Amino acid sequence: MQIPFPRALIALLTLSLASAVSAASIKKWVDENGVTHYGTSIPPEYAQKGHVELNERGIPVKKVDRAPTPEEIARRRELEELRKAQERIVEEQRARDRVLLNMFRSEEDLVMVRDGKLAQIDAQIKVKKARIEALKRSLSKWQAKAAARERKGRKPTPKQIENLENIQKQLENTYAGIVEKEADKKRIAQRYAYQLERFRELKRGFRAESAKDVRPAPKEARVIPVEGAYICRDAAQCDRLWPLAKTWTRSHATTPVEVIGERILVTRAPKKPTDISLTVSRLKKNGVERLFLDVSCLKSVSGRRFCQTAPVQALRGRFVEAMQRAAAAADATPVSVEKKPRP
Repeated sequence: MQIPFPRALIALLTLSLASAVSAASIKKWVDENGVTHYGTSIPPEYAQKGHVELNERGIPVKKVDRAPTPEEIARRRELEELRKAQERIVEEQRARDRVLLNMFRSEEDLVMVRDGKLAQIDAQIKVKKARIEALKRSLSKWQAKAAARERKGRKPTPKQIENLENIQKQLENTYAGIVEKEADKKRIAQRYAYQLERFRELKRGFRAESAKDVRPAPKEARVIPVEGAYICRDAAQCDRLWPLAKTWTRSHATTPVEVIGERILVTRAPKKPTDISLTVSRLKKNGVERLFLDVSCLKSVSGRRFCQTAPVQALRGRFVEAMQRAAAAADATPVSVEKKPRP
């Protein structure tokens, strides 16, 4: 039953005093035109719109909110899922923090473990570098044999060619291994830098209470820059830069070129303490191509001392910078499109 307002309110209040109808059953609602209605029941079309219940004196005693829309329900559900996800993140951070505190008693323990891992990789790199030197000596020997035949007007034997190609391939693979190990060192240093910072926070009494307190570990890049290695954007860029890389290597080495392969250029081994032998190689691993420069000095006290001088140490960085400039210049050069003459 519906009674128009305002006479409806007076009538209902009068009835409430004179009849056994419960005053608490009086409801107030608004229709789609903004007109207020009073009654003992709400029409079905307004049941979800919200209403107010009144007592015997017409005073509101209860407010019933309108039913949420499907969009509001979906938004609330999404917010609840986000809240639960944040709680999981906080709990996961606390679990990682507990593991960190259980693993290390002090900063010194953490640093010692980090340094041990880095030393282990350094030892592996040292073995690979020794392998490089042995391969270069073998390459020099087979190159000399092939050159001797050529001076006599004869072509290198198939065996000599096969050996030269195999050694070059081994050099490429070994250099790729060194680059990967150097990248591993950077990953370890980055990981333990985060852990050390977090460990210090925890020792100061910090505890993750909400999502803003979470300190996620830095994401490890798939490809990590390594000294002396230029990372090509794609194979086409490496194709364009490879001739420049070989030219740069020739001009900065103090020893003549000994071997030029499809993917490697090696200058002769140093003979004097001030000699600089360079090797540039085009490496491909896990779908990533790099141009990598290696620097060698005479294996002697004076040669090692010379290799530690600033100009020699800067060669790898200068090589990468040269490749970066060349790549940027190539990218900035507009590609000309030949226009066909109009018929």
